[in-house]
Amino acid sequence: MKLPLVAIIAASLAGAAFGAGPERYDGPIIDAHAHLRLEGEGGVNDQPVGTAALEQLDRAAGVTQSALIVIARRGQIALTRQHNDAAIAAAAASGGHFYAIPSVHPLDGAEAIAELDRLAKLNVREIKLHPNTQNFDVADPVVGAMVEHAGELGLVLLFDSYKPWDSSEMGKFVLLAAQHPKTKFVLAHMGFSEFRETVTFAKLRKLGVGDNVWFDISAIATTYVDSPVEPELVWTMRQIGMNRFLFGSDWPVDTPAVAVDAVRRLGLTPKEQALVFHDNAASLLGLR
Repeated sequence: MKLPLVAIIAASLAGAAFGAGPERYDGPIIDAHAHLRLEGEGGVNDQPVGTAALEQLDRAAGVTQSALIVIARRGQIALTRQHNDAAIAAAAASGGHFYAIPSVHPLDGAEAIAELDRLAKLNVREIKLHPNTQNFDVADPVVGAMVEHAGELGLVLLFDSYKPWDSSEMGKFVLLAAQHPKTKFVLAHMGFSEFRETVTFAKLRKLGVGDNVWFDISAIATTYVDSPVEPELVWTMRQIGMNRFLFGSDWPVDTPAVAVDAVRRLGLTPKEQALVFHDNAASLLGLR
């Protein structure tokens, strides 16, 4: 009776030695949430201004392509265009390493719509909207009109999805997605500390609602990795479907290396990591 037990133990040890344990994805990585820091905008975590420093950090972390996000200010359409053009120019000069995510302020009304039209003609894929920084309500009809127009232009909308002083915001996103089914949404940070509410989309998709919604896990992965909440976060992601999640660093809040390491430690399978780190963003945004 001892020999079979010894054989089982030996086989188990051999399997561990030859990589039967946790594996990791080592392919290309797309950072779908990183910010372009422009001169005069102030500092975050003492990170340097400009794209050269970010590209160096990306290379060290294995990031092969990265977003450059800017955020528009209300009533300053000339500055909005200037910053959008700066992001587009920086992406063009990077040889494909960066892609631009310009912004409009939805409360700029007709001027915001005109800027969306201009950006679409420049082959922009995605637009950044930030209800906190830009101080608007997701349920505002003006926002809905802009969201509908973005969908008509084929633009993906990247919304920050955590507003501490609006406990009903995730419900507003549910309604917005249902009202504008032709518009594609990425909800950044997966609702952050309210991420439990995002599982609603898993149920709604069974009813034909919310198939136009993705999430990025910038900030939330680095916050909850190795915490008691981590298993619930991963469970929620799997309920929604791992093909709905994009990697993001939220640089300069977190460095690419810190964000990549956090996602690797979530315990995702290599196939799940491939979806999150690369395949989902490549498919949704037409990236390589």
